[in-house]
Amino acid sequence: MKTKNKQTKFPVARIKKIMQKDEEVGKVAQATPIVICMYALAKALELFLSMIVEEACNVTVHRGAKKVEAYHLKHAVETTEMFDFLKEIVESVPDP
Repeated sequence: MKTKNKQTKFPVARIKKIMQKDEEVGKVAQATPIVICMYALAKALELFLSMIVEEACNVTVHRGAKKVEAYHLKHAVETTEMFDFLKEIVESVPDP
């Protein structure tokens, strides 16, 4: 039985078309859209981590703790609607 490799892929061809719509952009090398995709993925990950760490930090400060613990992250996920997709992952983290 084949297992599908689930990966998020950015539409390289679409990115190349968008880049070429700019009149100042001439020909686009084949690797350029791939590099742009990698940068976009890295930036998205950076923003996601920044948001979730900031929420966990807020929970930590609110509880008067000195260190961010796993249950702070759990509380941040449970109380922030944007992180609903992570609830199944953090449900096994024990509360203090």
